[in-house]
Amino acid sequence: MKSEKIIMKGLTFDDVLVIPAHSKVLPSEVQTETWLTRDIKLNIPFVSAAMDTVTEAQMAIAIAQEGGLGFIHKNMAIKRQAAEVDKVKRSESGMIINPITIDPDKPIGEALALMARYAISGVPVVKDGKLVGIITNRDLRFITAENFNSRVAEYMTSENLITAPMGTTLEEAVKPLQKHRIEKLPVVDADGILKGLITIKDIRKKMKYPKAVKDDVGRLRVGAAVGVSGDFLERVAALVESNVDVVTVDTAHGHSEKVLKAIEKIKQTFPNLPLVAGNVATYDGTLALAKAGADCVKVGIGPGSICTTRVVAGVGVPQLTAIV
Repeated sequence: MKSEKIIMKGLTFDDVLVIPAHSKVLPSEVQTETWLTRDIKLNIPFVSAAMDTVTEAQMAIAIAQEGGLGFIHKNMAIKRQAAEVDKVKRSESGMIINPITIDPDKPIGEALALMARYAISGVPVVKDGKLVGIITNRDLRFITAENFNSRVAEYMTSENLITAPMGTTLEEAVKPLQKHRIEKLPVVDADGILKGLITIKDIRKKMKYPKAVKDDVGRLRVGAAVGVSGDFLERVAALVESNVDVVTVDTAHGHSEKVLKAIEKIKQTFPNLPLVAGNVATYDGTLALAKAGADCVKVGIGPGSICTTRVVAGVGVPQLTAIV
């Protein structure tokens, strides 16, 4: 190759070292907070890749608990991806805003299926929005298959229900939970309408993961990836319905016309949705995505140890140079 075809020297992180210098800062004094978008702050500067070998609900929950954020990959049906997002949003809350509920006339088998599906130990029983009882593992301890068609009303706890009024904080909820030795505290309004649910598990998680990244109502934050063709707007709509915090337009080559058009369409349809776009490895690519409406740009084409883009396509920029 002729020398004039080499446009520049590129460096990756393994090519350089930071020269140590005098410091007055202790590790315990360091703040690692950073902003992913204007509205989403991370307590550690880490997000997980939206790859089918990396991030689904379990990974997204784990990284959000530690202070980062996970992006659910898009290599699955729309309904399933939305369900993965929903799992994260329901996994830990200050107060669960729209808890899973069941009608008192439904069969016990349906209550057991709900509890198994969402990995929960109990379900509030609601009739026309009003709390009429709660059914938990304790109520179903001796249930057998022959009882699966029995009504929930026959087994639920309905007398002397312990509830909390609207506005109850996690700290205030600890006392009635401990006093009555219960795990779930339904939150109701003055008319007895169920408005939320506070659980002892969420209180323990808050103590265990003080740096967890949460939304305004105490749910873990989570992102999800979409493509640029076909039903991507339908996918975004389903993710928004599941309360996704941020969406990323995820492609191997972000500096392309389809990506720019997709960003514009998503922003027109969902103007308040934080949007990440990528991947790019040049100044021009970064600027193009930002101008199209991206709130955050993903930099790096193939720098990861398990990404084969550079090997297969022969394109990319060493990561340190790409960031610079």
